[in-house]
Amino acid sequence: MKRVISLALTALLLAGCGSTPAASSTTNTAVTAETATTEASVGNGEPLRLLQHGDEKQYYTQETLGTEDSMILYHVVDLQSGEDTIPCDVEGCTHDSESCPAVTTDVPAYQPFVLNGTTLVVISVKTDFSQIGAAESSPDGSVPLSYDSKILLMDRDCQNRRVLTELEDVGLFWAPDVLYTDGEFLYCCGCENDIYRISLSDGTATNLTEHFQDFQFMMGAVGRDLVLQQEDITYPDATSDPAEAVSSHPTGTKSQVLLNVDSGEVRAFCSYSSDDYVLDNLYFCVVSGRYYWIDSTAGTLSTVYPDTGETRLLTDQLPATDPNELSSYYQIEANLNGWLVFYDLPLLVNAETGEVRQRADLPENLWNGYGHQPQIFLQLKDRLLVDCRYEPYTRTDISDDGTPFTTQTNRAYLGLISIDDFLNGVPNYTEVCKAPY
Repeated sequence: MKRVISLALTALLLAGCGSTPAASSTTNTAVTAETATTEASVGNGEPLRLLQHGDEKQYYTQETLGTEDSMILYHVVDLQSGEDTIPCDVEGCTHDSESCPAVTTDVPAYQPFVLNGTTLVVISVKTDFSQIGAAESSPDGSVPLSYDSKILLMDRDCQNRRVLTELEDVGLFWAPDVLYTDGEFLYCCGCENDIYRISLSDGTATNLTEHFQDFQFMMGAVGRDLVLQQEDITYPDATSDPAEAVSSHPTGTKSQVLLNVDSGEVRAFCSYSSDDYVLDNLYFCVVSGRYYWIDSTAGTLSTVYPDTGETRLLTDQLPATDPNELSSYYQIEANLNGWLVFYDLPLLVNAETGEVRQRADLPENLWNGYGHQPQIFLQLKDRLLVDCRYEPYTRTDISDDGTPFTTQTNRAYLGLISIDDFLNGVPNYTEVCKAPY
């Protein structure tokens, strides 16, 4: 299911959301401007915008066809009428081969992102497993994988596909949480944690973090700055004793820096040390252009203003966790009408006043035995596209040797709901389509 996959990918990117940081430090993890020199590129001054798989007019989804050729069939959902259509104008077409204009073999690929009123973006990443046998001779047993990425543009009807750029030995990360634009460039995160700026006019790609000396990954964007997390931490030695494993925490520092996409300048932002915090129980995120962090041990939620570095405590009323126990995931899903909504906490926090109130639950969805609240696939002005129901079905897949096999699972259906109804637990859905499949 798409949302479950998306959450798993997000878990790789977000180390949580939490409380008041220690003074910012440039030692160990923070990168200086000198180590991140890039070609100056003056943008249009627009804040970076997170790309989504739809807008007020349409939602774009796809299904993988059950064939050896690994083909994808695009769907366009009209969010006014609720009509789910296949963008094909060939009379009598069965939509199961490359002769169909709605079918592509550029797989694996993520469903289309809406770039603007006329254009969609698709990212396709292929992995070369040809060297997998080399793991036997590798000193550490690692598998030397290689990636090739392709970025395509196409019209809003999924036609007129053209390649913007092809990147050899670059694996772009698929997660929809880390693809931004300002209308002139795309900003993408690579599988090796490099950050790429790609021109929408000629496809020129620039690695903005080529000279970084430390591990980092993209958390989000604030204005025209990308927020990158860096880590300089030591994990405890693995133990076979479950009682010892719970109470062992990493030591060191987790930091965030700001990378300006125009100048390449890198500024120290926030730093958190294991001398002051239980790093396992800190959570960081960027939602709607604002940076938040949670210290689940203290039960605090704070925000930090990038222009001044000022930290503001929003609330200390979140459920607190035992310092010696790993906390549940305190991930913020969205800012809806000024209220911060969490994936796993049954409460809402006002992003301005810090007021905390109980979340009114919607009927729970059940996916393969796992129950969860409806989750957001698309955030619009006053509506949300969410998973509204599931039904059992038998899926047919193709094994590596070309043999078909079946899997019993559940299929998700998406529906529109007003933000007010979502926040107040009113299941007033307008079902529109199946989830990406």
